[in-house]
Amino acid sequence: MLQQSSNTRLSTSHGAFGTGPAPRVSRCWTVARSTAGPGPQPFEVASEDRTLNRRQVLASKLMLAASVLLPSGRSIAADVAPAMVEPGQMKELSDPILAYKFQYPVSTTAGQPLSMLLSRPPEKYSSAAPLTADARQRMVSELFDFRNLVTVSMNVGPASGLLKGRPPSEWSPKEVALAVLIDRSTARTTAGQRVALNDVQEAHAEVRQEGLQYWVYEHMSQGSPTIGTRTRESYRHSLAVTSWRAGLDGTPYLYTLNLSCPESLWPSLEPLFRSSVASFTLLPPSRDYIPPDKDPWLFF
Repeated sequence: MLQQSSNTRLSTSHGAFGTGPAPRVSRCWTVARSTAGPGPQPFEVASEDRTLNRRQVLASKLMLAASVLLPSGRSIAADVAPAMVEPGQMKELSDPILAYKFQYPVSTTAGQPLSMLLSRPPEKYSSAAPLTADARQRMVSELFDFRNLVTVSMNVGPASGLLKGRPPSEWSPKEVALAVLIDRSTARTTAGQRVALNDVQEAHAEVRQEGLQYWVYEHMSQGSPTIGTRTRESYRHSLAVTSWRAGLDGTPYLYTLNLSCPESLWPSLEPLFRSSVASFTLLPPSRDYIPPDKDPWLFF
């Protein structure tokens, strides 16, 4: 059973192809044990089922995650991606705590629906899950289509590597792309230096209407074999955009939106990914805004 808290606010609404704005919903999910009666708890395995292999246990957990309900009584997956969708339909995610918003696709240009499950509700930087052991870059929100392996993630972290100690006006697009991708990677050289496993195809800088700098880059990586691929090798194609905002002490924090899909889906998702990247905006801080470096020891 999942309980609702009012610490985090999330708004999702239809984009240009939708039918109108959806109501703002306040929510933050915490896990509570069921007291309905005897038997295994939601994340426990009964004694007779202890022989389940890891794949079965993982599948059970994914089914449990997909059954999460919004306060309105609808499942997240059903609310985000209805059964009947128009080609190229978009929705919007807005987070006032870290002050950003973006649109994301809920169907391909060919009309294939994407059940974009909000698997990680937006949260402040200090309580978000770190992507690597050094805990610099953290995933503050994520949408995921389990069937088509499409991901939309929002990561936040301080400037590092070649960017650290330099003004953002001097950062080149390729340097920003590599700094973000290296911080996401766990691969290391024999000397212990971390390296990126992604191949940056193209990178460029933009100054948008609000006067903020944005760096857009396309990258590819080799993925794990999947049921849908007939070859021994599979690749993922991604498009990302990074901007920055100063923390309380003036340190630049990078805000990165990354959209990724299998190479086979890239032709039908590339135009929508580019629309998502173009829609990404750092919002003016409101009273709900929490700077990334405020109370880093406070997780709730």
